[in-house]
Amino acid sequence: MKPAGLERSAQSDEPGALAGRMLAALRTAPPVGRDGPFPQAWWQHLAAQRLLGVGFDLDGRGARAGWPSIARLGGTIAHETGSLGLALAWLLHEMLGRFVIGPNARIDGHRALLRMMAGGQRIVGLAVSEPEAGAHPKLLRCTARRHGDGWLLDGRKSWVSNGPAADVFIVLAVTGEAAGRKRFDAFVVERGQTGLLVQDAAAAALAPLGHASLVFDACVVFDARRLHTDGDAFDGIARPVRIVEDALLAATMCGAMQAELDTLAAWLRNTRPAPATIRRIGALQLELVALQALADEAARHLERHGPDADLARLTVGARILFERWQSGFEAFAATLDDLGDALRRTASDLRTVLGIARSVGEARQLDAGSSLLQPRNTHEVPA
Repeated sequence: MKPAGLERSAQSDEPGALAGRMLAALRTAPPVGRDGPFPQAWWQHLAAQRLLGVGFDLDGRGARAGWPSIARLGGTIAHETGSLGLALAWLLHEMLGRFVIGPNARIDGHRALLRMMAGGQRIVGLAVSEPEAGAHPKLLRCTARRHGDGWLLDGRKSWVSNGPAADVFIVLAVTGEAAGRKRFDAFVVERGQTGLLVQDAAAAALAPLGHASLVFDACVVFDARRLHTDGDAFDGIARPVRIVEDALLAATMCGAMQAELDTLAAWLRNTRPAPATIRRIGALQLELVALQALADEAARHLERHGPDADLARLTVGARILFERWQSGFEAFAATLDDLGDALRRTASDLRTVLGIARSVGEARQLDAGSSLLQPRNTHEVPA
């Protein structure tokens, strides 16, 4: 797997120009129903403004935006729309094109897929997790076995983000075993392929992002549809993509939290808040400024060094701080009058995002604590 996002393209747009274009596009976009299907008109509006695929390297011309700009644009979407679901749909689109498909493209068809994604003609979902297995490599059972000049996929996938609207799925499947470890490859599978059944999940948080389950029953996939993963798709895609997503989510959560805070401030303007209340909302705003700086640093680290162990530790620490901010905000908002469904839904979506891969974060907390409790010097004696 070739490294992605570590170089700066000479054709990159100025971050401020992209941010201005995104802001203008969002303010002229078609309205989006909170509980409706995926907003195709909204998506096509962004495509028409050349705001899809800003991080892709299309045909060697270089990406127009690096990870820091992509992260900030995700935050802009969350802030302007108040919808984490919309922001995540866009963010996942950029992440899959830049980190998963682009560096692993083997054939012209893979590069054509990137062009179609940038033009709003294809929406892609990543299928790693499985029922009762999550994304643990030892427990994943979806397989791909050789069949003529292609592969037969069998098994199930769950919680595929953007799944209900996806035209294409990047599917990780077990293709063999070496030295007692499963080998995984990634396949590009079109919706409608014989042997693939797509089942939409029940409506839940993060609408209109949507999730789906996939069932593969002798689903034929030509070898040309296999990405350039050479049995290393789990370590090359699934494991680091979690860190990439966490790094980008930080700015998106900041945008959604600012939307919450703006809603609260708008309500307070019509009251006569006490000085203590003014200080409380001011403290939340200043904390959010600090969190945004942390989110920016996570995206810069991703751009410079990739999804390494240091970034993983940074994102886990940031998530703890985001949880504390959200708890403090909700406790403060609870002391005021009912602020409506929009605020409650944004808070619910934030809680959902903060709960994603919680066990991974807790494992890293345990590692950090265990390391801290190790004696530092030979003369150090445990109490």
